[in-house]
Amino acid sequence: MFLKSFSRFSKNMSVFVQKLNPLTGHNDWVIQNEDYDYHQEVARSAFADMLHDTERNRLYEKALKVAIDKIHSLGKKALVLDIGTGTGLLSMMAVRQGADKVTACEAFKPMGQCALKIIELNGFKDCIRVVSKRSTELTVGPNGDLSEKCNILVTEVFDTELIGEGALATFDHAHKYLLEKECVVVPDNATIYAQVVECPLAQNWNKLKDIYNDDSEILLKIPQSIKNCAGSAAVHDIQLSQLPLNSFNTIIPPTPVLRFDWSGKTPFIYERSTINTLKSQLDGTAQMVFMWWELQMDINGDHLLSCAPFWAHPNKQTLPWRDHWMQAVYYLPQEVKVKKDQELHLISCHDEYSLWFNLTTDLKLTKTDYLNPVCNCGLHIAFSRTRIGQLNDSKRNKKYLRILEDNITPQTVVLFLSDGFHYGLVASKLGAKKVYFLDTNLLSRRVLKEFINYNNIENAIVLEKAEDLKSVDLKTVSIVFGEPYFTSTILPWDNLLFLYLRDSIKAILNENVQIFPKKCIVKAVAVKFDDLHKIREPLGECEGFKMKNFDDLIQESSNISDDDVEAQPLWEYPAVALSNEVIIAEIDLLTEHRSILEAQGNVKLEKNLPCNGLALWVEWSLDDTPKGTVTTGPTESIEIGKKIQWDMYTRQGVCLFTSKLAQTLQYHFTFDFKDGNITFKCT
Repeated sequence: MFLKSFSRFSKNMSVFVQKLNPLTGHNDWVIQNEDYDYHQEVARSAFADMLHDTERNRLYEKALKVAIDKIHSLGKKALVLDIGTGTGLLSMMAVRQGADKVTACEAFKPMGQCALKIIELNGFKDCIRVVSKRSTELTVGPNGDLSEKCNILVTEVFDTELIGEGALATFDHAHKYLLEKECVVVPDNATIYAQVVECPLAQNWNKLKDIYNDDSEILLKIPQSIKNCAGSAAVHDIQLSQLPLNSFNTIIPPTPVLRFDWSGKTPFIYERSTINTLKSQLDGTAQMVFMWWELQMDINGDHLLSCAPFWAHPNKQTLPWRDHWMQAVYYLPQEVKVKKDQELHLISCHDEYSLWFNLTTDLKLTKTDYLNPVCNCGLHIAFSRTRIGQLNDSKRNKKYLRILEDNITPQTVVLFLSDGFHYGLVASKLGAKKVYFLDTNLLSRRVLKEFINYNNIENAIVLEKAEDLKSVDLKTVSIVFGEPYFTSTILPWDNLLFLYLRDSIKAILNENVQIFPKKCIVKAVAVKFDDLHKIREPLGECEGFKMKNFDDLIQESSNISDDDVEAQPLWEYPAVALSNEVIIAEIDLLTEHRSILEAQGNVKLEKNLPCNGLALWVEWSLDDTPKGTVTTGPTESIEIGKKIQWDMYTRQGVCLFTSKLAQTLQYHFTFDFKDGNITFKCT
């Protein structure tokens, strides 16, 4: 749901907030806490697994010890500046390792207040000064935030792209205005690694494929404007370690391509490019770059923090799990055919906040080779990478093709109620008399029209909004077809917008009209996640420091701003099944619904393991046969005690909770058809 506007309506610190209801497609006014935005920001700042990352925490402390010992060996007091202190963890570590004076700055004031309480709770009130400012606003001098410049800087201002949170400007400003010339920085430097690969599985998230029938005859061609598009430069952060090793071939092995010196000994460069000339390891097609980074935590290079996937990680036996620093995929602007031992030139670029890559076999480079890729076809702007992968899912598409082949005649008129369902144009190729598309998203409509023009389809009409259906003689429509998919979808059941669109026109459809899909089934399974639960798990203590105030703050804000179910791509987060799949609710899409659908029951745990989550998904029954089921959940049968294989092209719903041993979980599902609200609770 998206915030639009609000106004106060009472004195009890509540507001009316206008949100888009993804089920009905309407903007609804709902009551929210006045500080909803604030609480949402606090909740999103954690529980994320940052402070559960034991390796990160301990490497920071080890590097702090090296830095403090170094300054003390020079006969100086260790004056530490902690930028972005968060809970105050690194500041308290600095004191524990002998720092003489610590100043911690935190721009987000609620977190700064929390840090003060945690610091006091742990007995460091007199050792650490917390300043609620951005580091670029700090002043130095007798009456300043810092009485004098510091000689040690510790900070964690990194993201999956390393520099996406403004690390370059943060370090640059600190060295110019807040630090002594001969200072020590934790971490000392960083290195970006790039691995060029051929990976058809990942390319499904980037490039659309032509559509064929079972006889290998082409049904729908991808427009050249889409085929030739360089795609989006936006980072695709992903848990690369969950990609099957047999899903990619390495063209160029992991290679250091960019180095960032945080120590201040070299100038900070905000834009640059490097070229690495290397040889291909094999014949193949270079499609993308896998990227990650490594931090050298201390000045001696003894402590390294690597974000590499398991096949390239220096500590394969103790591989840490992180959701705050993942790996990334960068799709090359164009695929490059290569031969084994062929000389290749890998171009690595960055600006102040982002990275991009290119690959060429010709060293005669032009300005174009260095440009940040920009989508000019509209596809990569209209749709998420998950959606592009979904459109390429051949198993899924064959289910739609079978229904269309079985039901289309030369007299058939089809109305598609979905966004961006260009596959529906196959109906025209199969001989339908006329095809209507109701596509409410401007960008996806443009892509759909490009498909229509490129494939010379003359009997397809694209409608922009439900009101436009009034211009259509709906009595002539013989099939109403939904994928269903809508760009407003977050949770799997949000695509029930199809039901509301269908209800809005049912009275003026002919009585013999066929509707697909016929049923929506909500399912669930109890699981034990290896790691995902850490993003919501309270800390209790972190590296020996009490974190109760932080846990309380996050829990309060989460209770106010978070729904019980959130969307996650579960294929990236391994989980063991603890129960059989359970049908939560069945929703008939052929009848009109006026009452509230309620379902409650138990999920019986069949495995004596701690349960920390319940995964949810939906299945769409196109017809009454197993072949006609389109799932957004497991792609193989669930086996208790074994890892679940999830659909990689949708996000599932998940309820996360603190690990518990139990025999059953109790759930309560409510679908208010009138208001278009679904609630789900699990205890």
